[in-house]
Amino acid sequence: MTPSAEKLGLFLPEGLHQDMLDTAERLNTRKNPRGCVRLIYERAFRELVEALDGGEAVTFPAVRGAKDRVSVRLSKPLCVRIRRQTDALNLKLTDFAFTAIDRFLQATQGDAHDAPRQDRPRPGQDRSRGEDNRSAFEAEGQARR
Repeated sequence: MTPSAEKLGLFLPEGLHQDMLDTAERLNTRKNPRGCVRLIYERAFRELVEALDGGEAVTFPAVRGAKDRVSVRLSKPLCVRIRRQTDALNLKLTDFAFTAIDRFLQATQGDAHDAPRQDRPRPGQDRSRGEDNRSAFEAEGQARR
């Protein structure tokens, strides 16, 4: 680990880290893929921090259900900005990370040339409890098919 990097331990919903790995691979334009995962995580976190610094209203859903432990290295200045935001908003790092990654994956979805989106839990949905956050109208339409 270089002195300019800091290691963050994250608890992310199952499959979310794999989605980031797939996105890093898809968006990689370098000959040597080393460091692409770090860059993609930094980009996701930086975009959320900049949105918050710009005064954008952001909803941070609680993250429930099964999670994977993931360690990522980010630049120290970015970690300082993340901590400043989480402290100011009284947020857990897990909720901040989920929101940053989810927003990033949604924004880069079009870069996949209409590739199908990975099925991952949406805010408010807890698959371990069998919860379904679809509206009654959507559920009824699904049942008819």
